[in-house]
Amino acid sequence: MPEKISSSLEQNLSVLEARLFRDVNTDMTRRDFRVFRREAAVYFVDGLVSSDFLQHYILTPCQEQTDAPLAADLQDALLQTIHVGDAKAVSTYAEAVDAIVNGKAVLVADGMPAALCFDIRYFVRRGIAPPLTESVVNGPHQGFNEALRDNITLLRRILHTPELIGEMRTIGEASPTNICVMYLKNAVDGQTLQRVKNRLAGIRVDQVLSIGALEQLMEDKPFALLPQCCLTERPDRAASFLLEGQVVIVMDGAPQVLAMPISFLHLFHTPDDTSMRWQYGTFLRMIRLLGALCTLLLPGLFVAAVTFHPEALPVTLLTAILESQAQVPLSIPAETLLMLLMFNLINEAGTRVPGVVGNSLGTVSGLILGQAAVEAKLIHPLLIIVVAVSSLGSYAIPDYSLGMAFRIGQLIFLAAGCIFGLYGMVLLSAVMVVRLCGMTSLGAPFAAPVAPVRTHNPDVFLRYPLWHQRLRTWLGNPFSMERTRGRMRGWDRR
Repeated sequence: MPEKISSSLEQNLSVLEARLFRDVNTDMTRRDFRVFRREAAVYFVDGLVSSDFLQHYILTPCQEQTDAPLAADLQDALLQTIHVGDAKAVSTYAEAVDAIVNGKAVLVADGMPAALCFDIRYFVRRGIAPPLTESVVNGPHQGFNEALRDNITLLRRILHTPELIGEMRTIGEASPTNICVMYLKNAVDGQTLQRVKNRLAGIRVDQVLSIGALEQLMEDKPFALLPQCCLTERPDRAASFLLEGQVVIVMDGAPQVLAMPISFLHLFHTPDDTSMRWQYGTFLRMIRLLGALCTLLLPGLFVAAVTFHPEALPVTLLTAILESQAQVPLSIPAETLLMLLMFNLINEAGTRVPGVVGNSLGTVSGLILGQAAVEAKLIHPLLIIVVAVSSLGSYAIPDYSLGMAFRIGQLIFLAAGCIFGLYGMVLLSAVMVVRLCGMTSLGAPFAAPVAPVRTHNPDVFLRYPLWHQRLRTWLGNPFSMERTRGRMRGWDRR
């Protein structure tokens, strides 16, 4: 088939009918009419365009010019007749088909060697609602939805500057998906931005179904356990990434955005940290780190201490454990593994059960099953406490992907503690720290600014006061590190 749009309406209709498969695609709609004494037709997908806009702004103005003489070029005359803000002429059939399947109305007319695309998209979508997985106490209660334009608008409502750049692209060869690469021109590092563009251009897939699939196609180490990008459904958090010089990818149909590059410690930060006073934010950040350590190490330490190093435990505690263990048919490692798997099963079931029932299912089921197991003398009570504390620690991790990584790591450390004791856990910790320091996120060190040491904003482990955070993160433009050159609290001369 020819690629260039012809001036013959009959040929244009024949090509578009074949490429849109209108013989079987009943929602691919064509409306024939006359304008300026010429035959014309408009193509659109039923359900993706506004019927009122189509009738009021395209069909009615054209029908009023049915028998009007053509005094100028047909394309210019149509653009002057149809009053739609976003109108564009395309010269190839591929561009016309792409516009139709993306929800635009495409007009072709006899004698016009081009097609006119009008953006009158209007389809059912979810409204702006509070985020489901990143709830906060102090801060905005708006979350992204599945509409690309809405999500871009939410970011522009926070960052009122023309330096907020949004570059539109498509990924997917058979079924392209619209994405927007957003960054602050004065804050982003040029090499980082170019890496993002190169990786997007190098993706060779038919269709990218979700933002999580795009993350897997973009990350440096796809076999690593830790996430190397950050998914967030909060516009204020995405705006904070942009201010730090990171790149944010917004995808059509995804209620989250993808931020990169990131560091390991970025995954422990929440919008609450900035909204609260610095003392409160520091305290909560330390609680999260403590919860992560309990999740990762506590079950393995318990098994290693009881099995290989009983001399490290107080005599009274060791006596109570051994007395209760004498009545239990399973070994300590088997009990611990069984309880961890049970709690993970309860957590997954609570996630999949909809509504309020799912929120209470995990707690209630854990209490009932744990108490029943103790009464049946299948496990001893102290193990319930150890597993419950480690499970609660995973809930304190703000990033869902990081929490999942720590829960898998928990089982790995448990295996090391069961086989080699504390020595095996120490060796495994050293290997994981070395591995962490060697990881990168979009080419940037994943463990920075700790390893290697980089000039950075002091808001890393502790939540420093805002007026001490004069620098951006090390991930941004190295020539634009300073947020401000003056005193943030200019009124305070102390």
